[in-house]
Amino acid sequence: MEKWLDCTISPGQFTGEFAVQGKMFDATEFSLFAPKEDLKFSGKPSWDKPVQGFIRVIPGASEGDLLLVSLPRPTFENGRTITVKIDQVK
Repeated sequence: MEKWLDCTISPGQFTGEFAVQGKMFDATEFSLFAPKEDLKFSGKPSWDKPVQGFIRVIPGASEGDLLLVSLPRPTFENGRTITVKIDQVK
């Protein structure tokens, strides 16, 4: 079952690709590049004006208010799986 994680979206390096930034449960930032089909956002992001949006995730185990999610692509920092707060996922 797919869900959507809050994130900030900027242009990517290639056509159809976007830079995605977000925060894990402890406010540590993560970043990755993702194709448009794995994102939901409105407006046109630019480097000086990123937009708020969502990235597709697959939820995993949860404990308390924490949720393990799998991202569509690996992050630069932690691989494909990160821990977020449940209220970050829609």
